[in-house]
Amino acid sequence: MQEPAARDGSMGDRLSFNDEYETFEVDFSGITFDSAKQIDSIYDEIDRRLAESGRRWYFLVNYIDCVIAPDVWDAYAARGKKANIEFGLGSFRIGAANETREEIRARSQTDMFRANFFATREEALAAIADKRRRRAGQAEMPQDDYIKVENINLQFGGIRAISGVGFSVPRGEVYSIIGPNGAGKTSMLNVISGFYRPSEGRIMFDGKDRTKLGPAEVARLGFARTFQNIALFKGMTTLDNIMTGRLIKDKGNLLLDALYWGPSQRQELENREYVERVIDFLEIEAIRKTPVGRLSYGLQKRVELGRALAMEPKVLLLDEPMAGMNLEEKQDMVRFILDVNDQWNTTMILIEHDMSVVMDISDYVVVLDHGEKIAEGTPDDVRTDPVVIRAYLGES
Repeated sequence: MQEPAARDGSMGDRLSFNDEYETFEVDFSGITFDSAKQIDSIYDEIDRRLAESGRRWYFLVNYIDCVIAPDVWDAYAARGKKANIEFGLGSFRIGAANETREEIRARSQTDMFRANFFATREEALAAIADKRRRRAGQAEMPQDDYIKVENINLQFGGIRAISGVGFSVPRGEVYSIIGPNGAGKTSMLNVISGFYRPSEGRIMFDGKDRTKLGPAEVARLGFARTFQNIALFKGMTTLDNIMTGRLIKDKGNLLLDALYWGPSQRQELENREYVERVIDFLEIEAIRKTPVGRLSYGLQKRVELGRALAMEPKVLLLDEPMAGMNLEEKQDMVRFILDVNDQWNTTMILIEHDMSVVMDISDYVVVLDHGEKIAEGTPDDVRTDPVVIRAYLGES
């Protein structure tokens, strides 16, 4: 431990720049933060080093055996936030104890930043490398407008739900729509899914205009969605509910389906095989024969995701997939969402109120307020935008 050096403000070898990864590494291992004066002395040195570099960095912070006293958390968080805003591209944390993780996660929800915890330095550097690749690719985003929302206006009688909203979603990205209640988020998702038809504007998908298509036609293009309120058949089993997602793939005729013969039988077996793979992927084998009405809320949400995945979506629309879940259920759902994105390169548009989730998993974020777009950018850009802070967090 080098705690005495940390206490007098001299960080010595605890700070280092890694040009290969565009990373500034901070070693807080073994340090006990117990006074605001100590925190200021350490962060003054950090800020000085960063200012001298003349550029922005990803921060990699080592929290192994680091202790932050409860009464100095506000001071510690304030200095960390200042450094991130002025010099940071995002923070990645390793070795944090449970208490530290819980405190940082709680603050990430109100201050809108990514928690980004990793077990090892190697895992964190791999994540940083991936972030750098994604950031480099953002310069080419307009050339890959997989989904393009152009000047959407939506009106119900005299009420304007969406006013002139536009954004582009690249292929394979996790794109989040956030904003306060009544901002128009679900209405926007309904427009994208074809459930609502906009009064003005258009929706482009893979270079083609699909604005006038209805929900069934949009689904056949490869769009699937989950809902804010669970929409399952409560008397049917998990397996049967997920099988309904395969209806979009059915190509049989009425007579052969009734006789369950020939192509109809082969198609049914193929659908069943695919659904079993989805069940295995979501780790719900134990409830495959259970009526969903008997399942916990979190498991019902997972079944609804399974039904959407059974459609083999190119684009997955998720309306508050973590709403009403406890922490463990949220962690499971986040893991499945990221696995779907990574393994199948599924493009996702997500509405979610849990800011720690949004900041952790999103590649890009658009912010709505009263039906208008007020900001968009990377999670790190959005979380520091003063307009977003006022609108979303209600700060004056």
